[in-house]
Amino acid sequence: MKEPSVILVGSASVLTLGLAAFALEGPRIQAEIEARTAAALADVGVRNLSVQARGRDVTLSGTIAFAEIGIEAARRAAGTHGVRRVDNRLEMAIGPSFEFAPNGDIWLLRGMMPTPESRQELFDAAAAIVGPGNVIDETEVDSSVTEPPWLGALPRLIQLLRRLDGAPGLRLEDRTLTLTGHTSSEGLRDHLTFEVASIGAAANAGWTIANRMRISPVATNHEGERRIRDVLERGLIEFEDGTSTLTEEAATTVDEIGAALANISDIRVEILAHTNGEGEPAVDRALSLEQAQAVRDVLSASIHPDRLLAVGYGGDRPLAAGGEDTEDTADAATPRIEFRVLHRP
Repeated sequence: MKEPSVILVGSASVLTLGLAAFALEGPRIQAEIEARTAAALADVGVRNLSVQARGRDVTLSGTIAFAEIGIEAARRAAGTHGVRRVDNRLEMAIGPSFEFAPNGDIWLLRGMMPTPESRQELFDAAAAIVGPGNVIDETEVDSSVTEPPWLGALPRLIQLLRRLDGAPGLRLEDRTLTLTGHTSSEGLRDHLTFEVASIGAAANAGWTIANRMRISPVATNHEGERRIRDVLERGLIEFEDGTSTLTEEAATTVDEIGAALANISDIRVEILAHTNGEGEPAVDRALSLEQAQAVRDVLSASIHPDRLLAVGYGGDRPLAAGGEDTEDTADAATPRIEFRVLHRP
């Protein structure tokens, strides 16, 4: 009659031992899951990462600069051995911001940077261009701001402001970089926009460029443009197929243009190159810029390089009025060069 009691006592003992073993092993298993998950996320880009396991369920906390980082972190955590479920509580961090523009004779620097070091780098980049005594630094440090990848590009970026004729300024907010100021021509404005975009791409900045630069046009030098047309009636500007190498005849033509303009003072010559737009846009733009630079290099033998501007549009724009091609000579499959001669502002 006592056997059922013995069985119940034995079952209770086994259950007690099992619970005791789980109580001892549970924390160890959770710690291993946390360690494996943290290791899997070490290089994904989460700041202040925290991994907490409850059983086999994992909670992720921390800040991320981009939504893609959060998606990748959750994917890696879910694929970690021992993890059953992932509670993704990663939050978007505040992006760094700055505004740099003149306020009378003084340049004002405002914004939010993640560390004292990054704040100092921003100030140093500004001071290197306009002088430390000419910058009022009103930036602040906030540890919740993401570390920017583009600090090393700031000196080149700020240097471009010197190319503007008036009201220059840069403002970065919500990953949108806004350019303000006055330029003397559409070509110069586009040149500066392309330069900023290339600086951002090289620095992996992830900027969206907002061009708010205004054109304050200067007068066209009609005599200079007439002389160019006279030369182009005798020869075209062509390149070796698919390259930026001028043909021998084209190099002679560009030499003649330089000689025709050499004795006209106070002008700026813009060389605007266009392609047919049949290739990849980035490749076309790069090739057209190289072609414009090739023409500029030849012209620089007769005209000071500071008075020459090369811009490559790729296939983004049709050839504007006043360009080199005519209805009889233009070939849609060949590069086209447009010249604008402006009075120097």
